[in-house]
Amino acid sequence: MSERKHIVDGLSYGLRTKGLIYTKILGWVDLGHARGDDMRRLKKILFEEKGRKFFPKLNEWYFPVDYYQEMAYLIDGKELNIWGGIHSPLMVRSCLSDEMKKRVALTIMMKIAWRFEAFQDSSIINWKTDSGFSCEDLVSDLVGFYRIFGNDVDVLRLAQPTRLTYALSIWDHYGPMGGFKNYGFRPLLFPQPCPPKKFLPRLGYVPSWLDYIKPLGDLSKKFISNRYLNTPAKDLFADKNRLNGEAYITLRNGFDFRYKPEMPSHFNFHPHHPFAPDYFSIGGDSPNPTW
Repeated sequence: MSERKHIVDGLSYGLRTKGLIYTKILGWVDLGHARGDDMRRLKKILFEEKGRKFFPKLNEWYFPVDYYQEMAYLIDGKELNIWGGIHSPLMVRSCLSDEMKKRVALTIMMKIAWRFEAFQDSSIINWKTDSGFSCEDLVSDLVGFYRIFGNDVDVLRLAQPTRLTYALSIWDHYGPMGGFKNYGFRPLLFPQPCPPKKFLPRLGYVPSWLDYIKPLGDLSKKFISNRYLNTPAKDLFADKNRLNGEAYITLRNGFDFRYKPEMPSHFNFHPHHPFAPDYFSIGGDSPNPTW
């Protein structure tokens, strides 16, 4: 949950790994999301292609990908803290072009980031925090993606970060950003305060330098597939464009795991699986696809 004390001078973004800044083009940006640790990990997985395997019925090579976003509930005086999030067990087709891998990465991030925000906005979480779909989250995730997968353009500089006094005036005029929900990747902009008038934020547009890589609109071509029992799952969901997002919880200490490609140990709340495993096979259909 973001607080006023987390706001920092926008011109110092290059020296910081966390904090909130206000930008004239993208609105509020969370530097923690925007540093792209999850994207750096995903890029390593996609380009190394470890564990790839040939699946005769598909006549293609695939390798496993585990992408996740999570949050921590820190317990004072305890070595182990509670972590919860969304894990997406996937298979990605091997030997894709670099440009296609970027599109695959963007697709994974956008779908699972939205699912994670919905998890934070659920009744089991939102009593504690207003972070779910907070106006800066998804836009900051998009910034993090382009800082890792983009063409070496300083997107935060192009976003026109503002000085601390300006950012504080936005917060003081409009109130905490968690009170403004944003369910998409377009920025929510807050007009410059002009008392005594009370303005409302407006939805902006994604600039071209955050829009030249396109997510995949149709997942039926199987560049990405859900994974079940270490196998590409053809019909895990009735919606062919749905990526699996498993809600999980775990006890863990420290942050070093975030830089490792492996999914940390965890417990799924309600794992998705086919109703009839005997009918579930590569190239076959499940008669009762489950949500």
